[in-house]
Amino acid sequence: MNSRAAEPGLDPLQARRPDKPRIGITKPAGKDWLVHLALSLSVRIAGGIPVKVTADQPRAPGEIDGLLLSGGLDLNPHLYEGEHDPARKYDDARDALEMAWARQAWDMDMPILAICRGCQLLNVSRGGDLLQAIDPEVLETYPTSPIGYALFRKDIDVNDNSRLATITGSNRLRVNSLHRQAVNQPGEDLHVTACESHGGVQAIESDAAHFVLGVQFHPELLIHRRDMRAIFGAFVSACRPS
Repeated sequence: MNSRAAEPGLDPLQARRPDKPRIGITKPAGKDWLVHLALSLSVRIAGGIPVKVTADQPRAPGEIDGLLLSGGLDLNPHLYEGEHDPARKYDDARDALEMAWARQAWDMDMPILAICRGCQLLNVSRGGDLLQAIDPEVLETYPTSPIGYALFRKDIDVNDNSRLATITGSNRLRVNSLHRQAVNQPGEDLHVTACESHGGVQAIESDAAHFVLGVQFHPELLIHRRDMRAIFGAFVSACRPS
C-alpha cells in the first residue's frame, strides 16, 4: 500500500501522487485566497502538490517536503525589537506558527522558499532584523494601485554565482513590488544576494546544503515569465523525496 495513503491530513490527490513533493504554503486563516491560489498554481506548474498551512491547520513535519513562507501583513515588531505601530494590523497567531515552522524547517534541512513577508520572517527567525519603513522618497517611485504593485517592474542586481542568479540565469532581474518593509541586518547563516538601485535588499540566501532562498518580490504574480517559473521549479525539485 502507498505509505502516504495512510497518513492523516492528506487529501486523495496527495495519496495518489507520492512522486510529487508536498509543499507547505503558509497563509492567514481564512484570508489572502488570491495570493494563495497564485502560489498553489505556481507550485503545481513546477510539479509539486500545495498543502495549506495555517494556524488552524498547522500540519506536522511528516506532511510536507518543503516550506513556502508566503506574503501578507507586516510582522509584529516585537519579534525583532522594533517599534510598535498602532496604525498597523498584526497576526500574532500566524507569526507564531511561521516562526516555529521556519526554525523547524531549517533544523531539519527542509528546503525553504520565502516570499516578501516570508523573506522578512525567515531573516527574523535567524536573528536578523528589518527596515521597518522604506524611505518615503523611494516609495513615491512605486505605483499605488494593487494592480500596479503586482505588475510594476523595477530592476534589481543579483550577485554572480548566487543561487538566484544560477536559477534564473541572470544577474539582473525585473521584478514587482508589494512591500513597505525589508530585510535590514541579515540573520545567522544568511547573506544578501540581490538589491535594488537604492540598496534595498531583494534576496537573501544561505550557503547551507539544503535549498534556502528568500525573495522580497512576488514571483507567483509573474509566473508567465520563464525566470520566475524557474524559481518555483528549482525549489520544488529540491523538495523531491530522495
